[in-house]
Amino acid sequence: MHSTVGIRQGAVYIIGILPLPPANGFGVELSKRKSVNTGLETRGGDEMKKTTILSLALSVVTVALVGTGIWGYNEYRDKNHYYLLLNNQFQRMFYDMTGSVESITTDLSKLMVSAQTRENVILYSNIWQNALNAQEKMSQLPIRRTDSKKLEKFLNQLGDYTFTMAKLSIQGETLGEKEIDILERMHNYSLELAQDLQVLHRDALQGNVWKGELSREANKKLDQAGEEKNPIKIKFQKFEERMIEYPEMIYDGPFSDHVIEGMRPRLQGDKITKAEAEKKVIEFLGGGKVDRVESSRDGRGRIDTFSFEVIPENKKEGKNNPIYIDISQRKGYPVWILNNREVGKAKISSKQAIKHAAKFLEEKGFENMEPTYTVKYNGGTLILFAYKQGDVLMYPDLIKVKIALDNGEVVGFDATQFLTANYQRDIKAPKLSPEEARKKVSIRAEVEKEPKLCIIPTDSFGELYCYEFKASYKGDKFLIYINADTGEEERILQMIHDENGTLMI
Repeated sequence: MHSTVGIRQGAVYIIGILPLPPANGFGVELSKRKSVNTGLETRGGDEMKKTTILSLALSVVTVALVGTGIWGYNEYRDKNHYYLLLNNQFQRMFYDMTGSVESITTDLSKLMVSAQTRENVILYSNIWQNALNAQEKMSQLPIRRTDSKKLEKFLNQLGDYTFTMAKLSIQGETLGEKEIDILERMHNYSLELAQDLQVLHRDALQGNVWKGELSREANKKLDQAGEEKNPIKIKFQKFEERMIEYPEMIYDGPFSDHVIEGMRPRLQGDKITKAEAEKKVIEFLGGGKVDRVESSRDGRGRIDTFSFEVIPENKKEGKNNPIYIDISQRKGYPVWILNNREVGKAKISSKQAIKHAAKFLEEKGFENMEPTYTVKYNGGTLILFAYKQGDVLMYPDLIKVKIALDNGEVVGFDATQFLTANYQRDIKAPKLSPEEARKKVSIRAEVEKEPKLCIIPTDSFGELYCYEFKASYKGDKFLIYINADTGEEERILQMIHDENGTLMI
């Protein structure tokens, strides 16, 4: 028995090396043992296959993890690069704003000892330009408008006051005690502001303060505790607190406080709820065109808004293209609309587009709006409408409407300027007649039409009451604005006409 087992084992071993024909007496046993051995080999092959598959799976997972890690690192690196670029940009904006405020302080101190009209005009002009530059740079910084409202007001009034004083100096008027007192107070406030900005630049901006602001914005989660410790916020709030006692500058400029208070009546009143704003969205766009309304992050700026993303009905013209719309938190006015749908081949003209836009504004409650200029681009026509009070055109009160030329649909709307500037002005009869104002236009310009009365905005956010003359010179077209009360030539714009519309420069 033992020898038989040995033979069997030997046979298997020999078969493993060199197969032999079965011998008498143990061929059957050998055949059986061979079949058993084959079963073992099959199970071993399955195990090897499983091991191979597992190895391949592990390899795929490893490669995926490595790929994900590389992608994540690249994303992190790109994000940091993006933050670095913006941080550098904000640093430059802040540096430029600080430089403008320091220049304002220096020029205001020079005005105290200047006795020459020519030098005064230069200093006033420099202060006016630097005030505008400081506002422009500040508007590009990630600072909440609520934290810089009074500072913005100070720079506005400073720029407008010095611009007014420059014109008075040209007319030969000198500084009185009242004007010197106002300039001294302006100098003191600008000096304090300059010192605060210098300290902020030295202490806070050595690190990545702006980067932290961007990170919070990107995550859409504002850490309240971190927000309260933000050095930028603290500094601006302290300056705002000192500005509480800031006296009103009463003068005849267009940006005095009584005018400011009257310039935003449309945005005064109780706040509406988000649910009410959503109803306004559906009402404004038309219920039959809306599939669903999704809320997005609310906007804060010149006008605080509720922001929505609207999914239109699955129609051919607007299939799967969201419509973005902002509703003012006060009074519930539509502020801004953008429909990014693809516009097809033009089927209506720009003149027809103007009619569509005018009808749209009238239906939505924007009355007395007059089309002024148009520009055609991206399959649509953008029409600028100005509010008309009586016979006077109000250029500060603008509404922009973009009409798709394939079907006349409104695909763009912006009422920001109208909502922030429109109010019922106390308009008196002009001191100059049209004929008297015409004499103030250059004799080289050929006046083409009768002038029309209008209000135009100034660079310092004020307003001027003017006659608008359309004139030409050697084929070039111009708009010439003559002050309706003083006869001063306030502004000249050149009109460039082409197939896409009119460009004003």
